[in-house]
Amino acid sequence: MTTPSNATRLVLTRSRWRILAMALLVSLVPAAKAQDADRDPPTRAARVVDVIGDAWLFDHETREWVRVARNQTVGEGDRLRTDERGRMSLRVGSTTIWVDERSDLEFSQLDEGQTLLQIDRGDVAVRLRSAENAAETRLRTREGTAQPEREGLYRVEQLDRGSKAYVFQGRLRFEWARAAAPVVLGTGEQVEFWWPDGPRAERGPLYSDGFGDWVLAASRDEADRPVARYVSPEMTGAEDLDRYGRWETAPDYGTVWIPTTVIAADWAPYRYGHWAWSRLWGWTWVDDAPWGFAPFHYGRWVSWRGRWCWAPGAYVHRPVYAPALVGWVGGGSVSVSVTIGNRPPPPRFGWYPLAPREVYVPAYRHSPRYEHRVNDPRDLRDPVTVQRPHRYRDLPSAVSTLPSPGAPIQALPVRGPDHKAEPWVRPLPVAPGRGELGAVLPTAPTRPREVDAPRPRERDREPGSGWRSDSQFPARRDTPRPPEMAQPLPAQPALVPQPQPQPQRPAFEPPRGGDNVPWRAQPSPRDDRRDERRDDRREERRDEPRRPPQAVMPQTEPPRAMPMPEQRPPAVMEQPRRVEMPTRPAAMPEPPRVQAPAPQPQPQPPQRAGNDGGPRGGKQDGPTRDPRLRHDDR
Repeated sequence: MTTPSNATRLVLTRSRWRILAMALLVSLVPAAKAQDADRDPPTRAARVVDVIGDAWLFDHETREWVRVARNQTVGEGDRLRTDERGRMSLRVGSTTIWVDERSDLEFSQLDEGQTLLQIDRGDVAVRLRSAENAAETRLRTREGTAQPEREGLYRVEQLDRGSKAYVFQGRLRFEWARAAAPVVLGTGEQVEFWWPDGPRAERGPLYSDGFGDWVLAASRDEADRPVARYVSPEMTGAEDLDRYGRWETAPDYGTVWIPTTVIAADWAPYRYGHWAWSRLWGWTWVDDAPWGFAPFHYGRWVSWRGRWCWAPGAYVHRPVYAPALVGWVGGGSVSVSVTIGNRPPPPRFGWYPLAPREVYVPAYRHSPRYEHRVNDPRDLRDPVTVQRPHRYRDLPSAVSTLPSPGAPIQALPVRGPDHKAEPWVRPLPVAPGRGELGAVLPTAPTRPREVDAPRPRERDREPGSGWRSDSQFPARRDTPRPPEMAQPLPAQPALVPQPQPQPQRPAFEPPRGGDNVPWRAQPSPRDDRRDERRDDRREERRDEPRRPPQAVMPQTEPPRAMPMPEQRPPAVMEQPRRVEMPTRPAAMPEPPRVQAPAPQPQPQPPQRAGNDGGPRGGKQDGPTRDPRLRHDDR
């Protein structure tokens, strides 16, 4: 028989078990969310805005450097490299990043709330336009991490034995990699950091060089551009929409953007460009148009009033990036090699833009939460929307294909007077794999291995000295060097002078001919006047006589300020490590040769005394000097 005390003890035990079970379930929910987040790709990406010269992106799967194209996507963990006379600019939301020549940059972190730029060598400058971006952006070198404290314009350089930080505008805090007090920089300051046997920081005023002038000019040019009105400035690529299109209101789709620079009759979204592989998102679209980033990685496309319009959708402060918002079609793998009569074999893969309220299904690994974020959640909750056939899948003018391996992208082939599509078209659930689509794509240019420098070793120190310089780092001078991007004109005035605008763009995009270019640039009147003034100045310089290059001598550098004492001991700072050119001593001029008045030639050779101060650098021309003159001089 159960006593009342035992029954009470049993009830209490069961209630405790219920409490423990509920606590266990609550604790497992964050772990499940964290596991889903680990499986999701980053929601933010960087865009290559412009490339001058040669720039490369490292492919982690093939272990090769692939040439970078404009509008290409750069994600977390990607490495970028520029060659001699090469520069590059990137954009992440409203933040602009400039990379100088002979630089090696890695996006160690690029996601919500974190942007970490690892500078292995070279120069990198950033323009931060909001306090939010300044708080989550860091630039790291071997000596430490530069953390902007407010919006502004900053530059960080990795030297052979140290780092250098520049503040054009704003406030920057440098945290040492080892235990030392941080150093704070203000507007108009630059500080060089190195660690021979302790922390050293040499402070001085800003000086101008070629890369700094380029960054300042590009920053001023971006400030003059209009800001997107209907999308968030944190949407990467939104800064070009107002320059190359106009906004209208569609009754069924809300505010839409219409490109005004399209001139090709058969233009359609995702047709003029190429596919590039990303280890994070799979096949990503790289468009040829100068505005071709935001409309192809956010929102949807719609054919309205006989023209293609881009519908960005609802306003989101930081929209989720997608590699290409398209649906895929394809044919059987057996029919690719079969030819029917004189007709070529059908293409193996095709794609078309997704319309508003059509669900995008990623081909890469993702969680249900990520799929809700990359799509409109209202579309996923509507079963009719999920199962609705895609609007442009059966529209031949909207479907783009690769007619043969290595051939340019074309519209879907049709036949008959009614322009019906080929019967091989069938929907594909997701994008094809790398090997499937890569078999019919042109081969991407890669960097020759013989010119590929090895990756810098991580934290390779010599005891008791600073960072050592070896062959893996090019020698970078601390003194301001003249802009290497613009060489002086050749001495022959009859030669055609080199053009002053940016050098030729790498041939990473297959040429399409003059009439097949789908877009045209529309420079503003201000740009036209700027180009005319630049041409006038170039003509004046060409007519002027050549002058000695006095303006580019290193002596023009302003004197450096005395090193500021560190807050941590030792307080004694090293002398400025800038190597000054040694001044030549007041010269011991070479004694003039005294010409004797018609001396008689001596039959014997001249005596070679040990204290002879005359030249011995070769056979002497003319008559031999009289030895008696030396005794008279004594």
